Amino acid sequence: MNIIQIASSNHISGTASLLVALSRRLKERGHRVLVVTPPGGWLPERVREAGLECEEISMHGISSPLAILHLRKIALNFHADIIHTHLTRAAYIGHLTGRLSSIPVVSSVHVLHRNPAYRYLPNYDRSVVAVSEYLRMGLIANGVSPDRVQTVYNGTDFTDQMITPGGISVHAELCVPGDAILVGLFGQINAFKGSRVLVEAAEKTLKKYPNTYFVFVGSVNPHYQQELYAIAEAGGYSERLRFTGARTDIQRLMGEMDIVTLPSKYEACSMAIIEAMAVGKPVIATRAGGNPELVQHGETGLLIDRNPEALADAIISMLADSASRSRMGEAGHQVARERFSSAMMAKRMEELYLRIVSSPQSPVAV
Repeated sequence: MNIIQIASSNHISGTASLLVALSRRLKERGHRVLVVTPPGGWLPERVREAGLECEEISMHGISSPLAILHLRKIALNFHADIIHTHLTRAAYIGHLTGRLSSIPVVSSVHVLHRNPAYRYLPNYDRSVVAVSEYLRMGLIANGVSPDRVQTVYNGTDFTDQMITPGGISVHAELCVPGDAILVGLFGQINAFKGSRVLVEAAEKTLKKYPNTYFVFVGSVNPHYQQELYAIAEAGGYSERLRFTGARTDIQRLMGEMDIVTLPSKYEACSMAIIEAMAVGKPVIATRAGGNPELVQHGETGLLIDRNPEALADAIISMLADSASRSRMGEAGHQVARERFSSAMMAKRMEELYLRIVSSPQSPVAV
């Protein structure tokens, strides 16, 4: 098949990483894949590094209507069999392009919201992909017909790659002792992801385990970072915080963490959780959104209420039992290999594409 993957954001994110992994796996399965993204930024560079075809078109502001015509030309020249959209603006553009060019469209939904795109846009094959059961039920509650939406979990390449030490160690890079305990949070560093919850949990944790450092990996607004430092400064432990900014070596950094945390407000299907399990790290996450579908409480990690006290207690509990922590990490790795690999994700997407392309329903162009 000739498959177009279109995303309306070119920034580093779980969705962008997912799109690259999916596209690479589909290419390995014998398909021709073209990724369409806004110009510049993180995504086009990663796509080309993966050996994939890439087209960059403007999709925002006054360029939005022109993007539909541009994508239609690209799709027809590419002889596309199917278009797969990621993120809402891409869904609008992709569906209207499919309408104009008689090409079926699949839309992956990565975040729960009330945007009417997936409810009302023309979709001949009625194919909406939710990345978790939580998200699927949310879409249905928001008016999407149950027979239009199915679940395909996110997948990571980390299950297939060994972490190879080399060069400077993570501990040395972070300027922490070699025997320091590292507790990490991966994702955008903001209130939604629970960065402040972890900073506030650090105070109680440090009283029990004073050799602990808290590592925040992801883009962060400088003013928000200063707010977090101020909280820690008031408690006398600001020197225990480390901010790396956005990184591309997530697997390497995660591989050195003792615990990975995600005290977010909710997640649909967190790539950070999946990646942490894939590298054998126990996870502490809030019991919100799709997190309970990923983390098996007491088996691959711990699920908690979203407050500093609960997070600190969970961290202390894990650090107190190294055998249990190791067992959870190993169990998480096995679950990630079986359920959340990029190979499994691509196989399920391929099955969906083939079912749609072979469907007797034929879209009629206008």
